[in-house]
Amino acid sequence: TPPEGLENRERSPPPKCYEQAVTESALTAVVLMNLGGPDDLEAVEPFLFNIFNDRDMIQLPLGFLWQKRFARMLSRKRAPESRANYEKIGGRSPILEHTRAQAAAIEAELGPGYRCYVAMRAWHPFTEEAVDALVADGATEVVALPLYPQRSRTTSYSSVAELRRVLARKAPYLPLREVCCWPTAAGFLDAWANAIGAVLDRIAPERRADAHVLFSAHGLPQSVVDRGDPYYEHVLASCRGVIARLSPGTSWSVAFQSRATAGRWLEPATEHELDRLAKAGVKDVIVVPIAFVTEHVETLYELDILLKEPALAAGIEGYHRVPVPSVAPELVAALADLVRGAQRGDLPTCAAAPGRKCARRGDRKV
Repeated sequence: TPPEGLENRERSPPPKCYEQAVTESALTAVVLMNLGGPDDLEAVEPFLFNIFNDRDMIQLPLGFLWQKRFARMLSRKRAPESRANYEKIGGRSPILEHTRAQAAAIEAELGPGYRCYVAMRAWHPFTEEAVDALVADGATEVVALPLYPQRSRTTSYSSVAELRRVLARKAPYLPLREVCCWPTAAGFLDAWANAIGAVLDRIAPERRADAHVLFSAHGLPQSVVDRGDPYYEHVLASCRGVIARLSPGTSWSVAFQSRATAGRWLEPATEHELDRLAKAGVKDVIVVPIAFVTEHVETLYELDILLKEPALAAGIEGYHRVPVPSVAPELVAALADLVRGAQRGDLPTCAAAPGRKCARRGDRKV
């Protein structure tokens, strides 16, 4: 069965600009996909609505009947607190600025014949805006590059599915290649290991060996994982890959942040793990947002303000949050290699989670 929206892709002939581009020179459009974030305080509520209204991100029983109503109610309820959080980090999310910097770096790494576009799932520029731009530029093929290292239906699949739908409607003649997941891409792991190493070097030598590395990943409902979503195992694979690059014997653990709905989520929660470490007498904690490739409210507010203050109050003396290495050369090179691999068709379907299905069409069952 073809992915949703692709059954009619061959019916519309390509425009003349496409035929001319194919004849003159190929242009590969690389679409960088992330969640997005509000660009001002007025955008907070509609941004939240778009998240809660996405049936891949938030999966409700019989959601097709009432999810929009639920999203409207919850976004209105959450908006005041969320706006206050964004006020503390400058009144907007920096995710678009950082993603555009990544796009420029990847485009330079790939060289002539490639152009990068940004498509956000929950705020501007939306996927439709990216597709309009790449069509106008005469793209001859598209590569989907989700900026989520660890694949999940709630993130990568949601973004790629939307790209498929928009392409099916606006440019069904364009070949689409997809990067699936990259939790153990060497450059990704190297970038984090180097960033952690730089933070460790700033800790006094007599305390450095006892520092604890705490990987904090975005949470996910346990029910999603129980249905076969590979995210949890991908997170563990990323953490193990980074630790293997640090000094032998480095103490580490994994926790999950940003719980958004009721019900059981992946455990332990980051705040509970920080409390446990404080009670165990740990003095220096290296906090690593392993599931993020840009800074945004989850790092700048949740990790840097909301969770830091109680951790210090509980007895942790050194709370060291590692900056996201969003344009580190190692990461940029790895992402460029993923694009080329998608074009060749030799990327592994799921390299890090044996027994878990993250194949593109398998996502429908997750």
